Amino acid sequence: MQVVEVDPKSCTRWAFADRSGFEFGDVFELAQDIIANGQIEPAILRKSTIPGFEYEVIAGSRRWKACLEAGVNLKGIVHELSDEQASVVQIKENQQLSICDYSKGLYYSKLLAEKKTTRANLTKLAGYSPSKLDNFLTFKKIPATIWEAVGNPSRVSSRTAATILALSQKGNKYVSALIDLAEDIRKGAGSRTLEQKVLEAINGKYGKRGVQEQIALPSGKVVARWTKNGIQFAKDIPLNQEAFEKMVVQFFKKALKP
Repeated sequence: MQVVEVDPKSCTRWAFADRSGFEFGDVFELAQDIIANGQIEPAILRKSTIPGFEYEVIAGSRRWKACLEAGVNLKGIVHELSDEQASVVQIKENQQLSICDYSKGLYYSKLLAEKKTTRANLTKLAGYSPSKLDNFLTFKKIPATIWEAVGNPSRVSSRTAATILALSQKGNKYVSALIDLAEDIRKGAGSRTLEQKVLEAINGKYGKRGVQEQIALPSGKVVARWTKNGIQFAKDIPLNQEAFEKMVVQFFKKALKP
């Protein structure tokens, strides 16, 4: 195959690219290495139908970003690929790279949702059993509020994701407990450990405020939650820090008045 050099600005990521933003690592360091030693491994490209771009990057997004950073041409091999063939290329590359389960799960879910491949093809190409693929697909089904609290899910295994989904489907108290345990999830707590901690929270082992309780306006809009660490405000609340602090001071002046 002929390796070509293209302007990285003429490229865009394939719409079904699998690497999540937090998995790109130190792109600047890779850029410096490419400047010093050149790009060793070419990216896999295909002609783009997106206006303003000549190529789509099917595999090698990190190398492409590094070349953008370095201001040098991107080395690549251009293939004629359908979306299904492109998915095969990415899945094979996944087997050689440390792509986290979360990224794989969202990638597989998107391919199936857009009918770019089938469950049978996915299990065959990735080498998974049907049940293991189901675990990967649970990442997409977990409430977004849980992932927002977790922040970086790169250490969450597909098996733990299946446990999180099963627990979240038991009701709001379980979802709140999972949000309260976001740090444990982020650090890679296993299925059994996480399930035990959720049950402890539900059963009140952490005390009266062990499980998050909503603070809502008369209209029903939730503005905050009580957690075992204090109050967590909803992200869409326009909080004026100075005004809020004055209000808190006035509250405690009255509450602690001798």
